[in-house]
Amino acid sequence: METAPCTMANSEPETAQLVAEHWSYQLVRELNDESLHLKSTSKSIAMRDLYPKARYHFLVLPRKNINTLHELTIDDVALLEDMYGLAQSVIKEGGLDPKQFNFGYHLKPHMKRLHLHVISKDFDSPCLKRRHHWTIFNSDIFQSHDAVLAELKMHGKIYERPDAYIAALRNGPLKCNVCLYETDNLQTMKKHIAVHTKPHLMLPAFPTNTTQM
Repeated sequence: METAPCTMANSEPETAQLVAEHWSYQLVRELNDESLHLKSTSKSIAMRDLYPKARYHFLVLPRKNINTLHELTIDDVALLEDMYGLAQSVIKEGGLDPKQFNFGYHLKPHMKRLHLHVISKDFDSPCLKRRHHWTIFNSDIFQSHDAVLAELKMHGKIYERPDAYIAALRNGPLKCNVCLYETDNLQTMKKHIAVHTKPHLMLPAFPTNTTQM
């Protein structure tokens, strides 16, 4: 029986080219652009999301090369806690209320380098223009920081979910993150969520300094 040729892992030059050119490594490239940085620690960097899906939306990335939740081990508990602490610090320095934010990770993200989303619950943004932009933040595709940390502490890893399960959530109904309202139309949902928006979210943008904690 004829066998298929082996597929070799990328060589270092090939990997370097992917990081330099491929869209999935955009976040890795942005780590080198200090103009996007909000604050940092020895373990992680907080930086702006260039396509924010809410009035306030930024990311926290580890300096350590970890691409997905499923590469985390029990040794990374302290790293996740550092990332969350940095997110809290950026919010408080911006004069914002942490209770108006969601903190979490996507299952099966398309972008390389693990990243914690820190996003205000208003979801008021012109960049939120596709149906799945809502479902990936307002379904179980979006795993809260607390849930991820608890699973990692309990099992020493984050279990993969079936692709069919994630696809069903992505293509499922649009659910309000405040009440029980559901719709299949994104524009209808955007009008609905505006009813819940807190006036005090209309505050100055995040500070632009790149100080390290």
